[in-house]
Amino acid sequence: MGRLAVKNVTERKGLLYFRRKIAGKDTYIRLPAVDSPDFAAEYARLSKPETVIVGPARGTLGWLVADYRASPEWKAKGLRTRENQGRYLQLIATVHGHRTVAGVRPVSLFKMRDAYADTPGKANVWLSAFGSLMRHAIKLGLRDDNPCDKIPILAIGEHEPWPADLLAVCLAEATPMTRLAIVTGLCSGQRVSDCVRMQYGWITAGIMEFTQVKKRKGGVTKDVAVPMHPFWLEELAKLPRRSVTLLYERSGAPFKTTAAIQERLRKLMSEPAVREVIEDLIAREMILEDASFSFHGLRKNACCYLVECGINDSEIGEILGMSPEMVRHYSKRARALMVARGAAVRMTGGKIVAL
Repeated sequence: MGRLAVKNVTERKGLLYFRRKIAGKDTYIRLPAVDSPDFAAEYARLSKPETVIVGPARGTLGWLVADYRASPEWKAKGLRTRENQGRYLQLIATVHGHRTVAGVRPVSLFKMRDAYADTPGKANVWLSAFGSLMRHAIKLGLRDDNPCDKIPILAIGEHEPWPADLLAVCLAEATPMTRLAIVTGLCSGQRVSDCVRMQYGWITAGIMEFTQVKKRKGGVTKDVAVPMHPFWLEELAKLPRRSVTLLYERSGAPFKTTAAIQERLRKLMSEPAVREVIEDLIAREMILEDASFSFHGLRKNACCYLVECGINDSEIGEILGMSPEMVRHYSKRARALMVARGAAVRMTGGKIVAL
């Protein structure tokens, strides 16, 4: 076989290679045999000039997002935090990436935040992500201040505990897996990010032991041990064990994120039977007209239940993975009702005329 005289093609030990410069170095890419029907197409593809991807200009928000995501501060964040904030950083880069970092002013941030006013939770996470970007800009010397410090978050209210009537109808109307998710949140008092991770292998003698996903200041995590209520164990026994995790997708695979559970709850809350109960609760002034109920509200249900069982704040904090101060905050309504019940016994035993 004679020497093949084709530009950028070389032969080595009977095999053909295409030579091209990549990052300034010669790189050899294997080619099909010259008599192969694929040779011409592959040669043409490799002969095309390398596409140069032009990134965002230095000093723009798009450039700052990319630099921040490569920083040690970003890499030190927990996986869930990076996933959640990452979506908002990408949103900032897509919508406002062309703006300069130095040109960001509070008046502009008010407009950007208020674009999501219909979903205040989203607006607040967006503002938090933008604040992190501005702190990174200060670190790089691109700004002397953080304009987000002057922008208040939008009021979204607290995560409300689910009323008993609402819990009952949701458990009745939910699909089996959604029902198990609700029971898991209710009986464990854990965040949805931890509930979707719970595994059968973490159960020892009726106690669920694991490390919470959430990272506190300094990257500290919390180990918890949750006694499993008989109601929780009964619900688990109703469904086939198709995954290592308690909760799983219809395919049997573990939930990759919390989004699927959250979407199932939103759909459940829109069911006619559930809406009817919510409207009845509003009519009886048990809840506000604009009240909404999330998975996190079940954490408050669990906290109130443990308080009513007579468990002290420190023990509840160890079970739920929260401080005693947060336990008292979450259970303030339950405590008020307990005080009222205790006082009622004494008050109704006296003679009101004597007053």
